[in-house]
Amino acid sequence: MEIELKIKNGHLMVYEVNCEYRKYLEQFEKKVSQKDSRKFYGILIRKDKYEYCIPFTSKVKHRNSKLTINIKNKNKIIAQLLLNNMIPIAEKQVKLVNIEKEKYSDYLKSEIIYLSNQKVITEIIKKASNIFNVLSNNRSIDYKFFKKLCCDFKKLEDVYLKYKNEL
Repeated sequence: MEIELKIKNGHLMVYEVNCEYRKYLEQFEKKVSQKDSRKFYGILIRKDKYEYCIPFTSKVKHRNSKLTINIKNKNKIIAQLLLNNMIPIAEKQVKLVNIEKEKYSDYLKSEIIYLSNQKVITEIIKKASNIFNVLSNNRSIDYKFFKKLCCDFKKLEDVYLKYKNEL
């Protein structure tokens, strides 16, 4: 079964995820990025009834191309989207980032400009869909590899629903 994904509201924006929510998720999934000293920025996609935040990282290194999106400025990689670290998100747990007021506004603008290209949006959706599809099929050639590197999305969806119901 193919999973349908789309960018939230049809266009990319940068969101910051609440630190307390990340701490909550980390109790159940150790791969959830949890660095108290650093903001957790990302873009939102929709998968069925869930919204997922795909985090940015400025720690550019060689990562598997099936699990990341390289963000470039003048053909130089300046950041990456970590598809393997996506987390389901409640709207109350993210806030829209006013890029103009951020310390690194030029940097964030460059990231969004690059990501807003329709070819890149298509690549994001295609790769994220592939990850969800592979992880729902334990006979897939990439299943074990993805399982090792990706968050347990099914578990996080269950935890998210529990969290949402407790509010």
